[in-house]
Amino acid sequence: MSAVRTPKQQRSIQTKQLIIKAAFHLYAQKGIHGTNSKEIAEKAGVSIGSFYSYFKNKKTLLLEILEDFLDRTYLSIWKDMENAAQNELKRDNIRFIITNVFKAYDVAPTFLRQTHALRYSDPDINRVYERERNREITQIRYLLESNKHWIRVQDQEAAALVIHNAVESVAHTAKLIGPKMEEKRLINELTDMIYHFLLREAEPGPRKETPESVARG
Repeated sequence: MSAVRTPKQQRSIQTKQLIIKAAFHLYAQKGIHGTNSKEIAEKAGVSIGSFYSYFKNKKTLLLEILEDFLDRTYLSIWKDMENAAQNELKRDNIRFIITNVFKAYDVAPTFLRQTHALRYSDPDINRVYERERNREITQIRYLLESNKHWIRVQDQEAAALVIHNAVESVAHTAKLIGPKMEEKRLINELTDMIYHFLLREAEPGPRKETPESVARG
């Protein structure tokens, strides 16, 4: 079998993308375990030899798809948030991020459900998800650090983990498991919970000024 190659010419890039799109479609339709490399090649309209010239096996293709999917998900969740770190992290910013997390689960719920299930049996898939989880937590911690002058979080590392797990758990349950509940209600409660968690009193004494209190004052 020839070595896997990285496509450089436009035609080769397009061929690889056809394989990726075909695999993504079949994974959603038949499941990851129910799809083999030959079926992917046929769906893409390429030879099985072409498949193996770009991917070592079905597993490496799945990992590449998952990494790309999570990269795009990350960008969609954190878009337009640069100013929040530079100015003030407001309640609306928190709601915006949470809403984006919920929306991300609508892009490919079947693919997410299958890959999440495989995390418990496949170390490679779990490693990709763990890398993404750490990136999300790092981003949350950056926001907390950038707004430390008004929030009352003493342990930012732990707080970032708590916030991430709370949002992911509620969104994952609502989108993939159930029971169903109006998303607006869940997003509103998550927003209030996180906002008040950030503003909680560390010890008795006057409350620090927040962006909202300054605006009202």
